Amino acid sequence: MKEDGPEAVLRFLDDLRAAETAGAEVLAAWIAVCGLDGLRGGLRAIGEREAAHAELLEERVHELGGTCTAAVAEAVRAAALACFGSPAMADEEKLALLLGRYPDDTAAARPILAVCGALAADPETQELLRLIAEGEGATVAWLRAYQSGLRPATTPD
Repeated sequence: MKEDGPEAVLRFLDDLRAAETAGAEVLAAWIAVCGLDGLRGGLRAIGEREAAHAELLEERVHELGGTCTAAVAEAVRAAALACFGSPAMADEEKLALLLGRYPDDTAAARPILAVCGALAADPETQELLRLIAEGEGATVAWLRAYQSGLRPATTPD
């Protein structure tokens, strides 16, 4: 967070809630067209976790006296839905596109964990965010492992 104070925390929580909500929606679109049974099962679990994170964040915003108004830009949301909900794009391409955003398994968790460090006076929000960050890291790690399992084993000549 660039600024400190309760308003900045509320804004971060609400922005993260909006991102988690959009993420769950995009995953639902992908699940609907996913042709790989194992991937579809994993995406279902990840989508449910994203939706649960959004609900928990919304509750926390309200508990802290805030309101939820943040939303992912409609153009960004629509583009993600069109891409990941497209039956014309291979699941392997979707995996590569998504994982290309994260250079390592902890990249998705870093911004959330950075905020945790500034919340010593609010251990409830701090631990909520810490576990959400763990979930984000687990998601990227699982997707990367699944992608690795899709690659054919190479044998030396």
